[in-house]
Amino acid sequence: MRPPDFLEFDVGGVALGALRWEGIEGARTVVALHGTTSNAWSWDPVAHHLAGGANLVSLDLRGRGRSYDAAGPFGIRQHADDVAAVIEQLGGTALLAGHSMGAFVAMMAASRHPRLVSDIVLVDGGPRLPVAAGSDVDEILDAALGPAIERLRKTWPDRVSYYTMWSQHPAFADGISVDLERDLLADLIEVDGGFRAAVNEDAVRVDGRELLTDHGVRELLDRRDSPTIIIRAANGLLGTPPPLITDAMRGSYPQHRWLEADGANHYTVLVGPRGAALVAEAIRIALAES
Repeated sequence: MRPPDFLEFDVGGVALGALRWEGIEGARTVVALHGTTSNAWSWDPVAHHLAGGANLVSLDLRGRGRSYDAAGPFGIRQHADDVAAVIEQLGGTALLAGHSMGAFVAMMAASRHPRLVSDIVLVDGGPRLPVAAGSDVDEILDAALGPAIERLRKTWPDRVSYYTMWSQHPAFADGISVDLERDLLADLIEVDGGFRAAVNEDAVRVDGRELLTDHGVRELLDRRDSPTIIIRAANGLLGTPPPLITDAMRGSYPQHRWLEADGANHYTVLVGPRGAALVAEAIRIALAES
């Protein structure tokens, strides 16, 4: 499969980067949305499994990847409006596929800009994240994002050390493929003293706070009437049970179409070979039905 094209979209004077894996003639457009501290390259494994069955455009959301320097405001609504602007520039409508935080961006875009979105596919995201009454949201955010924030703040002396960190992550206990290694290293930008992840911490915190506290964001799946494909990974962030989307959460949304990614965790449901194949199949189904 040929490598993706590098695209740039002007959204109200802000430059947003994207990757496009071009599909066969007549293929429909899918706009893919990554998670909180990820970037457009996370959809590379899915693109390989789609094998030209869609024009897959994976967007670097504000503060990530090639959109690292994009100015705020951040937040789920802003990302959704950015997605809508990108679809308009691509022409026609698009199916949206979102992983983790990207699932909320997909739902928000479909809610705010329904004429541009044909359907959505959610990957291990969509149900509201649990927050106990009286909880300190900042503490929850720090606990959830602590390891990720540490990674974002660190300067890595070389690419090897960054790869070694990921190879020791429990979510990748089964190993990292050559393709996944390339995708993970694409996260890096060169700075004085080495390399850093191309992720803006301020963007991560703004977006993370909305996922925990903004009722308009947290209730998106509650308000969605159309049956929606939701893929659930069997394991959580550390590669072990419980899943990020609990059985109770799943049971709250019987109107939607659930697909189980057995053996996958929150990361490998998108970037692992079996998870990526399932996501690609879900996209094919949604395209055929929309």
